[in-house]
Amino acid sequence: MDRAGPSAEPEGRHLASAVTSHYAQWLAGGGALILAAALLAWQSLRFEYSIELIEKPALWLAAGLFAAGLVYAVCLPRLISRSLDRPGPSLAITVGILFGAGLLARLVLFTSEPILEDDFYRYLWDGAATSSGQNPFATAPAAVADAATLPPDAAKILDRVGYADLRTIYPPVAQLAFATAHRIDPWSLTAWRSVVLVLDVTTLGILLLLLKEAGRSPLWAALYWWNPLLIFSLFNGAHMDVIVLPPLLLALLLASRGRSVLASASLAVAIGAKIWPILLLPLILRPALTAPARLFAAAAVLLGLLALQAWPILAAGMDETSGFVAYAQSWQRNSALFPLVETIMSAIVGSELAGPVSRVGLALICAAVAVAVAWRPYTTTNGLMIRAALLVTTLLLTAPAQYPWYLVWLVPFLAFLPLSGLLLLTAMLPLYYTAFHLAPRQQIDIYNGFVVWLVWLPVWALLARDLWRRRMAPFA
Repeated sequence: MDRAGPSAEPEGRHLASAVTSHYAQWLAGGGALILAAALLAWQSLRFEYSIELIEKPALWLAAGLFAAGLVYAVCLPRLISRSLDRPGPSLAITVGILFGAGLLARLVLFTSEPILEDDFYRYLWDGAATSSGQNPFATAPAAVADAATLPPDAAKILDRVGYADLRTIYPPVAQLAFATAHRIDPWSLTAWRSVVLVLDVTTLGILLLLLKEAGRSPLWAALYWWNPLLIFSLFNGAHMDVIVLPPLLLALLLASRGRSVLASASLAVAIGAKIWPILLLPLILRPALTAPARLFAAAAVLLGLLALQAWPILAAGMDETSGFVAYAQSWQRNSALFPLVETIMSAIVGSELAGPVSRVGLALICAAVAVAVAWRPYTTTNGLMIRAALLVTTLLLTAPAQYPWYLVWLVPFLAFLPLSGLLLLTAMLPLYYTAFHLAPRQQIDIYNGFVVWLVWLPVWALLARDLWRRRMAPFA
């Protein structure tokens, strides 16, 4: 007994020290996230709408987001891995630190001035139209006949709506979210940010359920909840892309449980927020292939809900004033791959057909990957989520438009596929904001010819390395 006591005491002190160090590291990480959000909120005043673009410090924004993204990509996965290898600390306390810091960082940005973003003006306009019972797909904001008689708040929003000559591109489920914000407080950015926060917290909750069913630690949710580009895009830029995440993740959760009909219904809701989740249909329906009655019911529910959502869009017409038509035909930004493919196609089919052929070709690649990842049945939730992650990655890498906020689509899947190349996107995509420095100085060619390659080449290189290392250990 005398010999056991002294040896046990240093061991206990060592364990207590390790636990304290564990909490200190998570507190430091959360504190850094909150501090970064506070700094961004303070500096956002330099981006007020009335300030000329050339006067706005876009380079500093790009540099700050790059630095935050680099710290995230390098340090957070290591912190998670070290925590999983370390016995003793309470998981509940760690998750509490994780959640509290991420939530506070979001709330800090609630009062910030939106930085170099104006998409939310369209959301506020559409929300008012939908809330009043109008078809938001029928009329472009610029075509409002009585614009001169609008209330001051509405007139200000209308004056700032981007591409006001185009009818809205946001599908019916997105319109429901916009209308909800308008009902809470008309024309209010804070009300819209509140809706975004509810959807964001809901996404985290479903992600935690998926991690539990996949047998992975809830600490991996930090890759979603502490992603600085996601927090910036949703709570400063007020982008709507989070709307798609709860129904999409719920569809995957239900599919993993074999609930194909409900999964199809949830997927239809996701498609009603952003159209691209239709690519996950083969994955969602894969378990039902061995049960024809269930497959038929799931397909019927999906088609019925999609038809219901498509009706107001199709009834309004699909001409050159449709945002859907304009986006499909001509939208292109921040991509290195698409211009390269378009140049190659121009030499093969001519300049007039190069754009459409390139878009169709890249879409077919996504469709092929969608079929490939669903070809073999999956037996685990982790396997399903990795396949979905590969599909969303393919979509993001091949899209003609690759805005930084599109990373929101992929971030929940990083908890299941934390490849270094994908994590690096959080640091590299914000270099997009250098365009706002270069454009007013007539230097946009520097962005198009150099910066986009600076963004994507390191990502491609790391992904190639990641895939090479996985060659002997295939994805689930």
